[in-house]
Amino acid sequence: MLEHIRLIPLFCFRYGAAPVNVPVSAMKLLAICDPCRYSRPPLDVPTFYRRAALHPAIHFCHIPVDNVLAQSRHSSTVQVAPVAGDLDYDAFLALGSKAHESYDLSAFDLVFCRTLKPFPPNYLKQLQRWENQTQFVNSPTGIEAQIEPEFLSQAASAFTPEMIVTQNWTKALDFFERHHTVVAKQFNSCGGRGVFKIWGENSRFKVDNFTLGLREFADFSQAFAYLQGTTNKPLQFVRYLTRVGAGDKRVVVVNGEIYGAYVRRSKSGHWINNVSNDGECFLAAVTETEREAIAGTVEHYRRRGLMTLGYDFLQDEDGTWRISEINAGNIGGFARLELLTGEPVMDRFLNWLIQFAESNRQSAVA
Repeated sequence: MLEHIRLIPLFCFRYGAAPVNVPVSAMKLLAICDPCRYSRPPLDVPTFYRRAALHPAIHFCHIPVDNVLAQSRHSSTVQVAPVAGDLDYDAFLALGSKAHESYDLSAFDLVFCRTLKPFPPNYLKQLQRWENQTQFVNSPTGIEAQIEPEFLSQAASAFTPEMIVTQNWTKALDFFERHHTVVAKQFNSCGGRGVFKIWGENSRFKVDNFTLGLREFADFSQAFAYLQGTTNKPLQFVRYLTRVGAGDKRVVVVNGEIYGAYVRRSKSGHWINNVSNDGECFLAAVTETEREAIAGTVEHYRRRGLMTLGYDFLQDEDGTWRISEINAGNIGGFARLELLTGEPVMDRFLNWLIQFAESNRQSAVA
């Protein structure tokens, strides 16, 4: 493990706080996010930042998304904000304006992308250029592959409801006519914002989304064009599971290891159970069926350098929990599991990051 050789002071952003000593040999971790997109202190990313800043074996730095995009493609230097001490929520929100210190990318043991989708244009391409200079918790090349609509069906079709991925509205219509009610999912979205329920009523096609509301179309091709927007990307269509009222189960997985699970359930009975809508969270058990689904799919992600995963399950008509999504990259759940269990889940994850960085260092030396 990491040895404590000597200590160096780092600037602490909490006003009035004294500098905090961090071991020179501490794991150097760079996290990327836009703090202003996190509206409540208990959310996963503000909690992660606060705990990483306090960890005695982590030299923690922040870089905003704008600084990632502004970096010259021929430079290995980035402008970051070192963060140490008790980072309160107001100081977390102010981090975007503090990232002015120059670091070489090779100085960091790990980079953790905690940026919310949709990713800005060229964001992943920029991060991919970093991959020959530093190690990522979740590979940007792997993330780019994983967010393609076809990836889930290729990796997990044995454990999901029936689905197709298509750019052809007639194929989508055929799938709709077989199942009568379906869910369409867009490329590069999160938090339920790119998820739409489609059904027929009074010879019209109804399309519902929790942020955009309900729309009606006389022709399915019009509904398909509305769903596709300006991306021209394929859409994923999935058979609608009528027992969505049972909730949406999130299982947090790190390097194939299950950390725990909780169910998100809409207070209003909406078919979307996401916390960003009106979902409440309840601790849940992980069933043997879910363990088999995770074991049967996790290698598709791990061999692409995707180490932190959020598996989402919905209940089928027979009571079986089936995979609806496998999220890679900026997954939530560590802070939520800690709140629900009272156990130090975030510290467990941070300690795993230290061990992961150490194993990567040893592999590089070997």
